[in-house]
Amino acid sequence: MELKSKSIKLFCSVVETGSLLAAANKNSLSASAASRTVTQLEDRLGVQLFDRTTKTLTLTPEGMEFYRVAMESVRAWKRLEDFSKERLSKKHPLRIAVLARHCSDVIIPAVVKILKRHEKTMSVTMDVHASRDIYYSKYSHPFDVGFGTLLSTHDDLQKVPIAHIPFRLVVSEENPLSKKDKVSRSDYASESFVVLSRDTPEREYSDRLLPEHGLEHITAEVSSTQVALRFVKRNVGVHFTDMLAAKSVSADCRALEIEDQLTIPFFVFWPRSSQALPDVIVECIAQIASSIQAAGVNLTEEGKNFLLQADRLSLHFPIK
Repeated sequence: MELKSKSIKLFCSVVETGSLLAAANKNSLSASAASRTVTQLEDRLGVQLFDRTTKTLTLTPEGMEFYRVAMESVRAWKRLEDFSKERLSKKHPLRIAVLARHCSDVIIPAVVKILKRHEKTMSVTMDVHASRDIYYSKYSHPFDVGFGTLLSTHDDLQKVPIAHIPFRLVVSEENPLSKKDKVSRSDYASESFVVLSRDTPEREYSDRLLPEHGLEHITAEVSSTQVALRFVKRNVGVHFTDMLAAKSVSADCRALEIEDQLTIPFFVFWPRSSQALPDVIVECIAQIASSIQAAGVNLTEEGKNFLLQADRLSLHFPIK
């Protein structure tokens, strides 16, 4: 059996939707035709792509490996289909991946500045990923460069820390702790906590700050930093997050310095398959590094180096 683009696209749709029926509808096929196509694809490859012992379709290790290659093929085929359109376009696309916690207050303002400088020659595609899902979502949403606290391991990505952001305890203005500038474990030992879900990498960091027996005082577990901060804004518990993420509720809450100092790395990351980083990506990294520095966070040597690279491109960002 010859491998055809339709089969590959259907397989990717099944992975992305988690449903054979949904993938069949998306590709204008009947459920039986879609099932037959997937079976034929497995026969052609000589491997089982999906684990069928459970009610939901989950990838086998071989299926995951094939999905990575398949997504590259689908992207390449899409570029072939759009080749004429891209040639006629005067704007070059810049694809950016961001992790949600710093999207609104750090990354978007910096990207807007880049867009204004290059509005006649560049367009931006930005995908917002959840930390716990990016291992899979990065394949369905390809990108040239990404930003955020990417704590998980990715063999196919180059990760460079450009800053280490201090953690803060965020409390409502109505909370008596808001009168303090700095707190210790004893200060917040009896507080109720809003924490991130256990499957989020950031939770592993913030748990280090919980007081002894702190798990007994958890009032809510949520999968999003922004959701957690909105609980705090309404005076339902307190929350540990980094000082940049806390900016989104700065008008209604206090972000208190913590006696037990803890930081979380902010990374820039890009596919290892990339060659040298284009100038516009270096400019984008430098702009975000400059924004982080302006917020009072020290940059790493790698972060400062991106500012130096941008300076060589006649883009002047202050280096502290």
